[in-house]
Amino acid sequence: MSVQPLNLPGPHKAAIALLSLDEEVATLVLSRMAEHDVRKLVDAVDELEEVNGETIARVLDEYEKSLVNPLAMVRSGGNKYVRKLADRAFGSEKAQKLFGEAPPASEPLQLLRTARANSLAQLLGEEHPQIAAVVLTQLAPSVAAKILSLMPRPVAADLATRISDLDEIPEHAVHEASESLVRALEAAGGLAATDPRSEFDGLAFSAAIVNELSSDEGDELLNVISESNENAASRIREAMFTFEDLQRIATREMGGLLRSVQSEVLVVALQTATPELREHFLSSLSQRAAATLRDDLGAAAPKRLSEVEAAQREVVEAAMKLASEGKLTMPERGSE
Repeated sequence: MSVQPLNLPGPHKAAIALLSLDEEVATLVLSRMAEHDVRKLVDAVDELEEVNGETIARVLDEYEKSLVNPLAMVRSGGNKYVRKLADRAFGSEKAQKLFGEAPPASEPLQLLRTARANSLAQLLGEEHPQIAAVVLTQLAPSVAAKILSLMPRPVAADLATRISDLDEIPEHAVHEASESLVRALEAAGGLAATDPRSEFDGLAFSAAIVNELSSDEGDELLNVISESNENAASRIREAMFTFEDLQRIATREMGGLLRSVQSEVLVVALQTATPELREHFLSSLSQRAAATLRDDLGAAAPKRLSEVEAAQREVVEAAMKLASEGKLTMPERGSE
């Protein structure tokens, strides 16, 4: 379908103009643009289908430029071209980030990810705990969970706690590892000397690891963590289950949860919920109760996000309490 210029958003017009320029000029233009504008441009190129010469001319006329080739065609292949320009303008690594691409894994990291869990568990058990924690962040949560399950519980608890405290991966921790682990870790994104720190959500990763363990293993690990760091154990438990995860609780079990939460709290908690999650709550109520909740939601004044999140956490804590009492079945992480 052809794009009509009068209806084109600004980023789409900019994309057409850029794709019509000489490669050297286009590279220079791209290099002068802010990163957020480049991202808008990339999205616009993806959305362009086919633009004929007349459309290009009308767009360029708005920029008071001349069209070198009035029969030029701008097609969806422009994304590949813009990626090439981005490589030249910003360098390959930065272009990867702008295009949302993960850097390719090198051979050392691939070998690390395919190694036997028992071998890695033994190897990491001999490393400094902080180094071992960083290594585990380079693995899939399921693999990291398997490795922790093979370690003594105090060691596994210490590593899970250290991971939960990570919000970046420091380069100095990498250099403390053995030569083979250095090669593997430096191959992971964000660990090169040119980018000494990479942002990392250690709490979410720790929660994902525990979720990959069996229920008994996960509870045992969290209990051991709690003995030395009750705050860390509490934070990991909270991160393991979110308000959105309530949608995966069976409708037949939602009634008990809703009866245990004050209606005022529920109204606030549902203010930012998706339509699907709201409907899941409503479908768990009687017709009359659902109608009342709909009316309350419609009449409720907007609350601050912090208040909504606090209410959502209260509902989640109620669900976890019922689960601990055997009155509610919490869904496994990743189940549908």
